[in-house]
Amino acid sequence: MNPKFTHVALLVNDVDATADFYIKYCRLKVLNRRIDPNTGYRGIWLGQDTKFVIVAFESEKKPIQSISKPFNHFGFSFDSKDEVDKISEIAKEEKLLNYGPVYMDAEIGYICEILDPDGNSVEFSFGQKLG
Repeated sequence: MNPKFTHVALLVNDVDATADFYIKYCRLKVLNRRIDPNTGYRGIWLGQDTKFVIVAFESEKKPIQSISKPFNHFGFSFDSKDEVDKISEIAKEEKLLNYGPVYMDAEIGYICEILDPDGNSVEFSFGQKLG
C-alpha cells in the first residue's frame, strides 16, 4: 500500500472569503464548488491541480460535523478499494477505526477514517477525483 496525500479539509466561516484569500496570496484556483446534498454545506477545492487541495466547508450550523467528529481531517487516497478495506481492517484491530469503509457518492468515493494517537482524523479513499 502506498497512500497519496491528496487534501486537507478545513472548516471555514465563508468559502468565498477563503477562496479570495488563497487566490490572492497563494495563487491557488477554485477547482470545484459543491453543495453537499445531505447537509447543505457549501464546499470548495482550492489548489493548482487536483493532486493536492485544500477542501474548505462552511455551514450555518456550527460546528460542522460529518459522519465522524470533527470534520477537519487529512485525506489520503489509494489505488484500489481493497487497500481501503485493508487499512480499515488493520485500524479496526488496533481500535483506531472511526468509521467505514463506506461508499459516499461519485465525488467522495469509497472511504474510511481512522484516528491518530491524538484523535486527529485521517481519511483514506478510493475513487475520489483528488490525487
